[in-house]
Amino acid sequence: MKGTRKVGSDDGIISEAIVDRAIDWHLRQSDMAEDAWAEFVVWLEADAAHAEAYDRVAMLDRVLPEAPLAVPNRLIAANDDHQDHGRATRRRWLWGAGGTAVAAAIAVLLVPMALPRAADPYEINTAPGQRQTIALADGTRIELSGGSRLKLDHNNTRVAALDAGEATFTVHHDEGTPFTLRSGGLSVQDLGTVFNVARSGQRLDVQVAEGSVMFQPGAEGIVLKPGKSLVAHEDTHSVTLGDVAPDTVGGWRSGRLSFSGEPLARVFDAMRRLYGTQVTLTGDLSEQPFTGMVEMTGTAARDIPHMAALIGVEWRRNGETWILSRRSAATR
Repeated sequence: MKGTRKVGSDDGIISEAIVDRAIDWHLRQSDMAEDAWAEFVVWLEADAAHAEAYDRVAMLDRVLPEAPLAVPNRLIAANDDHQDHGRATRRRWLWGAGGTAVAAAIAVLLVPMALPRAADPYEINTAPGQRQTIALADGTRIELSGGSRLKLDHNNTRVAALDAGEATFTVHHDEGTPFTLRSGGLSVQDLGTVFNVARSGQRLDVQVAEGSVMFQPGAEGIVLKPGKSLVAHEDTHSVTLGDVAPDTVGGWRSGRLSFSGEPLARVFDAMRRLYGTQVTLTGDLSEQPFTGMVEMTGTAARDIPHMAALIGVEWRRNGETWILSRRSAATR
């Protein structure tokens, strides 16, 4: 009979049913079709225990093939010559679903990994115009921009989730326990790093200043080194790689905003996070591309008119809202 204990309970054990499903997903990932990836993301987000189980299975998969494995005889082919058939074959033997010996191996390996303490999550929210710096116990520093939502765990400083907004991470590297940042169904794992992440709707931006990170850790992971950037859209399952000047990464912390062909909507969204101001772009202005670096003065009443002049548009105020529009023929 399948176990019923789950991650997040007092003993921190993952149910066997969830482990079985996590193993199945892990084995399929090397050749999954696009619709299967979408199904996987839905499963991963449906329950925190799913993500925890998948992370454990992936970690065991990295560790176990390096250790001597006692493969049950009935799983060895009749024509086996006892040579090493490679990591992938041994992995499938180990995770095979058909046997007490294999099930027992999984149980023995998972039980010692049960969380010594239950997860103790907490959330940090910053209002637009507000900033906050979080120093974690392991030495990692997170600088959170305005209009952001970050989830952390008091009992595990090596995981975080950015649901909205922007943050710069200076990670204390621990090779044995890498720092993992999740955002929606996507994840970034540090390899000793200073990097910036911004989340807006279905879009995730990652830029690396120092060290390197791995986007979507696993067989298909993408390693980003200093000066590299990535834009991922969860809704279209698209990823675009690019370049960025390392010294501009996380520039919002010092009031420097850099853009390369970005729509004005994103430019003013960044200003909204910094100042907490509401800016309305009329017509198709929000889609107009902008390239350049803008030095913020710290005062919205100076910077928004300056930005309007820079892009050649008119501005006016309606209460607390700034309204930008293309210049009329009479004012050109």
